Amino acid sequence: MEEGGSRRGYVPVLVGTRKEDVEKIWVTIKAIQHLTIVELLEQSAKEYGYQNGVLKITCDADKFKTILHNISRK
Repeated sequence: MEEGGSRRGYVPVLVGTRKEDVEKIWVTIKAIQHLTIVELLEQSAKEYGYQNGVLKITCDADKFKTILHNISRK
């Protein structure tokens, strides 16, 4: 699958705490609905407001990947 393309069943999310550290992470539709991810999205919306385009989460990318891994194991 191409980096710039879309993936069926996934949503691209920009994750990072600083602009230079932002990473695009593909999240499954199922995981994006998980309470922990929803809370992170709401937290980012409160901090930056709702914006058009790609979803953004203010969180360390490695920590976010760990959260996704733990969600997928359950």
